[in-house]
Amino acid sequence: MVRIAAFTAALAGALTLGSAAVAQPNGNFYSVTLAQPAAAKTVVRDMIVNCDGAVCAAAQGTSRPAIVCASIARELGPVTAFRAGDQSLDGEALAKCNAKADTTKVAGR
Repeated sequence: MVRIAAFTAALAGALTLGSAAVAQPNGNFYSVTLAQPAAAKTVVRDMIVNCDGAVCAAAQGTSRPAIVCASIARELGPVTAFRAGDQSLDGEALAKCNAKADTTKVAGR
């Protein structure tokens, strides 16, 4: 009887933790700072990028961080800082990211 109660408690705990992870997706996996403010909501590749001025965030997409950064730069203009999870792009990676930037979008804002 004690074993059944312990098993039931462990199973209930596992199910609760699993459902919490599914119910609360991480909408801030990518953190981006742009050179200029952007629209509040923009679809970039398979993600919705939400911006408050020049600071933007998005849930994790299916592409590598460098590809996501380049796609955001292409759509929203030059990126000054980019973080994917706990990793930030360094200066060289940001330069590659911004090589794809559409600078006419910055001038048109």
